[in-house]
Amino acid sequence: MKRYRTQPGVVLTTIDGQYILVSAKSVRDKCPYTTQINETAAFCWRILEQGAGLDELCAAMQQEYEIDDPDALRADLVELLAQLESANYLIEDLENGGTR
Repeated sequence: MKRYRTQPGVVLTTIDGQYILVSAKSVRDKCPYTTQINETAAFCWRILEQGAGLDELCAAMQQEYEIDDPDALRADLVELLAQLESANYLIEDLENGGTR
């Protein structure tokens, strides 16, 4: 199973109630400068910043949002992680369980 870590130099901030991922100048050549995300994705980002993998992320989401369908949740989270990885906001953590 893939494990991720957040791209160093990318921070989550809020501006006027909106959640934004902001890339520092040092990583702007790797990922977009800013991307707006929703509250649920921001919750996921905070969990990922702590080094959580997909299983831990699923458990945290189920607890926080009282989700009844773990299979649908897992599929949605896999899609979110793929989107964040394709934008280079997440990178595979090969040192802590990545599978490349």
